[in-house]
Amino acid sequence: MTASQTVALFVSVLIIGLIGTSYALIPRACSTPQTDKFPFCNPKLSLDARVKDLISRIPLSEKPIILTARASPYGNVSSIGLPAYDWGANCVHGVESKCGTRCASSFTPPCALGASWNDTNVREMGARIGLELRALWLEGVQEAGNSDVIGLDCWSPNININRDPRWGRNQEVPSEDPYLTGNYAIQYTIGMQNGKLDKRFLMGVTTLKHYAAYSVDNYPPHYVRYSFDAIVSAYDLAMTYLPAFHAGIVNASAQGVMCSYNSLNGVPTCASNFLRTILRKEWNYTGYVTTDSDSIDCIWRDHHYTKNVEQAVAVSLRDGETDINSGNSFQNGMLKALSQGLISEKDIDLALYNSLSIRFKLGLFDPIDDQPYWHVSPNVVNSPDMQAFNLFSTLQSLTLLNNQNNVLPLTQRQKTVAVIGPHATSTGALLANYLGEICKGNNYNCVTSPLAAIQNVNGADKTHYAKGCDINSLDRSGFAAAIAAAKASDVVILFMGLDQSIEAEMRDRVSIGLPGVQHELIVTLHQLNKPIILVLIHGGAVAIDWEKDNVPGIIDAFYPGFYGAVAIADVIFGNYNPGGKLPVTIYPTHFVDQIAFVDMNMNQGVGRGYRYYTGTPLYPFGYGLSYTKFVVTWSNISSVSNVMKGEYGQVVYVVRVKNVGNRRGDEVVQGYWKPEQEGSLERELGVEGLPLKKTLFGYQRVGLGAGEEKEVRLVLNGNTMKVADAEGNMRVVKNVGYEVEITNGVDQKVEAKLRFE
Repeated sequence: MTASQTVALFVSVLIIGLIGTSYALIPRACSTPQTDKFPFCNPKLSLDARVKDLISRIPLSEKPIILTARASPYGNVSSIGLPAYDWGANCVHGVESKCGTRCASSFTPPCALGASWNDTNVREMGARIGLELRALWLEGVQEAGNSDVIGLDCWSPNININRDPRWGRNQEVPSEDPYLTGNYAIQYTIGMQNGKLDKRFLMGVTTLKHYAAYSVDNYPPHYVRYSFDAIVSAYDLAMTYLPAFHAGIVNASAQGVMCSYNSLNGVPTCASNFLRTILRKEWNYTGYVTTDSDSIDCIWRDHHYTKNVEQAVAVSLRDGETDINSGNSFQNGMLKALSQGLISEKDIDLALYNSLSIRFKLGLFDPIDDQPYWHVSPNVVNSPDMQAFNLFSTLQSLTLLNNQNNVLPLTQRQKTVAVIGPHATSTGALLANYLGEICKGNNYNCVTSPLAAIQNVNGADKTHYAKGCDINSLDRSGFAAAIAAAKASDVVILFMGLDQSIEAEMRDRVSIGLPGVQHELIVTLHQLNKPIILVLIHGGAVAIDWEKDNVPGIIDAFYPGFYGAVAIADVIFGNYNPGGKLPVTIYPTHFVDQIAFVDMNMNQGVGRGYRYYTGTPLYPFGYGLSYTKFVVTWSNISSVSNVMKGEYGQVVYVVRVKNVGNRRGDEVVQGYWKPEQEGSLERELGVEGLPLKKTLFGYQRVGLGAGEEKEVRLVLNGNTMKVADAEGNMRVVKNVGYEVEITNGVDQKVEAKLRFE
C-alpha cells in the first residue's frame, strides 16, 4: 500500500464517519437560553476574551476541581452551564476505553511502529485515533479503568527516548534517536489535532509526555520513579532529552505536555522553573501542562522538595506553571496555599486560562450544527478501513534480522512446521500496554494468536504445536514435547521474548537476554539440525548473542499489536516482504555490566545509542533485511554541492535506489551527517565525554517492484547540524569538516564531503 492509498483509505473512513447525527449523551456548554447569553458563548468574540469571561464567572471554590483530571462528574458549574470535562484519555496506540457500539482500534504499538520508518503511518494512526476518540466521546464511553467518560485530550504520545533497553516502558516509545522520535511527535500531533474535516477546531489534543528525562520506573534495589532524581548534563539535555518535545511543540503546535514524576537535577519537573522557561519562553508554548498521576503529591512525599501539599501545589503552579493535576493535590492544597499567601488567585486563573483555552479550541463552546466533529458516527470505530490500515502499518514494522541461506520465506503448505514457544498462543501479550477493552466482554478472544495465524496459512494438518517453556520459568518439563514436535516437522518456528511480567510500567529489567529457559530451549532444538525461524516479541531490545550466529532466520516483531500474528504469518510465508529497520541498537548481553541503568549520561562510559556507543552491537540502529536486493547509488554526485551556506542553508542529496532482486519490496534510505574527524566537534565546543559519531538527518521509505528504480531526495539543513556545547547552547560548528552518509543500514552506502561557508 502506498502513502496515497493510505490517505485514500482515511478519506473513506471520514465519509463513513460523517453518516450520523449529533449525539445528546455529552452535556454541552452554551446550549440553553439561560446560558448562551454569556459572552464566553459568543463565537464572534476573541478566544482570549471568551476564556477570560468564563474564568470571571467561576466561583473560587470550584476552581480546584475544574483543574483536576478524571474528576467527573464533578467539575461542572451548573449556574453558568459549564459541564464537567474528563482530562486524560490514554491513546498511546489506540483509545484506552471501554467498548461503545464498537471496540476502539488497538493500533501498532510505538516500539514496533518506529521500525516502519514511515511518517505517514504515524500521522495516520494519530488521525484515526482522534476520529475514534470523537466517536467514542459522543457515545459517552467510559475510560477503561474507571467510570469517567473519556475526554478529548490524549495523554499521548510518549516521546521519551529509548535510553536503555532495561527501561520497562520502551514498548511505548518509538526510538533511541531524538530526530526519529521528534518526527513521531510531529506526525502523531498533526494527525490527532489537525484532522481533515474542520480547520477551525482541534479534532483532539496530544499531550507530549513525560517532560523531561524520564526513563527510570522501578529498578533494584531502591530506584523508583516517584523519587528518582535524573542527573542530566546540559549537553545531554539539549542533544537527547529535549529535542523530541521541541519538535512536537514548535513544528506541530502540540497543545498538551505532561510533566514527569522524576526530578531533574534536584528539582521535581512539575515544579521546575527551568523547564517552564524553556517550554513557555524559549519555545513559546501556549498549551496546558498536566501532571502525571498526582506527581504533585510526589513533590513533597517522595522528593521532599517541600514540607506539605500546599507548598507542593504552590511551586507547581508558580514555578512549574502546571495547570492540571491528576490526583487530589489541587483539591487538598490549592485553597490552603492561597490562604497562606503562597500563591495568588492570578496563579490559579492562569492555570484555568491555559486549560480552558483547550476546550474552546476543541469547539466545545460553539454551536455544533456545522461542526463535523460533533457528528461522527460510532461506525467509524474499528471499521474495515481502520482494520486494513492497522494490518498495513504492522506489516511495515516487521524487521528481518537474519536470513541465512534464504531460509525465508517458506512455501505455503509444502512443509510441515512446528510452532513452539511461550508466545505461540499469545493474544493480549502481543498488544503491549495501555489497552482498553479490546474485545466485547473485556477479553482477547478476538485477537489471533501466532499459532492460529500460521495454521490459517499453512493448514492445521501441517502445523504442530508445543509450548516448550514459559516466559520466565526454569521449568523444562515442556522440552520433550517441543523436541517431538520439531522432529515431526520440516521447519521450526519459535515465538520467544518478553511480556508485561518482565517489562512494564513500574517494572524495569535487570538483564536484557531472553528470560527463563528460552535460550536453553533454542539451543536444544538447534541440535536437531532443523531450519529454525525465531520471532522475537518484546518492547525493549533483547540480546540474542548466540542466536545471531546460530539461528538462520530471525524476525524482530517487537510487540506487533492486534494484527501482529497475521502480519508475522504473512511475512514467514512470503505474502509480504519485510522492510522494517531497527529504531534502536541491539546491544550484547554484557552491555548491562558496562553502564549503570540509572546513569542518565549518553556520552560517558561505553556510551548509549548509535551516536555514542563504542562497543560492537549485535545489530546496529537502522538495520533490517529484505527478501529482495537493493542497490543505492548517487544520482549525480557531481551536481551536489559540498558547501553548506550557513546554518540556514541546505544541501539536497539525491540517490537512485534500484530493486535488483526478483520480488517487490520496500527499502528505507537513511541520511546521516558526521564530523570528518571524530572528536573535532567536542574540542571546538568544550564538551567532555565520548565524541558524537554520526546523527540521522533524514529518511524515506520507498517501495519498488522487481527491477524498478526510483530517485530519493534527502535534504540536509544547516540548522539541523547544530550541536550543544557544555552549557547546552545549540550552535553550528563551521570550522570543521563533515561527511554525509546515505545508506540502507545494511550493505549499501554512499558518502560525500561537506563544509560550511
